[in-house]
Amino acid sequence: MIDNLELIKPLLNFVEKGDFYMLYILKRKKDQPESERDNHQSVRTIKTYCVDSLDYLDKRWEEIKMLCEVFKARAYIHIQKQNHFDVSLEMMVELAQRIKNDVNNQKGLFDSVVGKIKTLEKRWIVDIDSKNEDYINSVLKLINSLNPIENKLISKIPTKSGFHLITRKFDLSEFSKKYPEIDVQKKNPTLLFLPNSLI
Repeated sequence: MIDNLELIKPLLNFVEKGDFYMLYILKRKKDQPESERDNHQSVRTIKTYCVDSLDYLDKRWEEIKMLCEVFKARAYIHIQKQNHFDVSLEMMVELAQRIKNDVNNQKGLFDSVVGKIKTLEKRWIVDIDSKNEDYINSVLKLINSLNPIENKLISKIPTKSGFHLITRKFDLSEFSKKYPEIDVQKKNPTLLFLPNSLI
């Protein structure tokens, strides 16, 4: 089991009315037995949550862990904040465009808009598939030496095969020259919970 709740909580802040972070329970094809993979899409969403307070997250925590265990799924959370006001405005624009284009089924409109609009925090996820501390430290050293020169590490989140380094922005083109194999995600969630059933 990997339980990152206490590492994630300090990253969440709710300053404005309507601030939230998206949380997903995802069943990934690669986590399923070989015999079940043929009739399974690459990722299936079991449930989503709009986390609008730490209290809400605490109240749902046992449910989230239970769903992950039962469905052999992982819980991921975005560490880039969004706001319901911004989402609502964009939903109105998107809805009008859909109706104009004769699209009358609005299922998934919220999720579609949330996935497209800009986030309120610029945090990147450097996805390192290694637990080697020397390697991780060399990656961090390079990140901190790139423009803007500062300590960019916000948090280090354990994953099944390594770590997600949560960082501030840096010069990605220079970074990719030295570490082309490392995926840097600008708007992806990080691992919140991995159940025993997937270890």
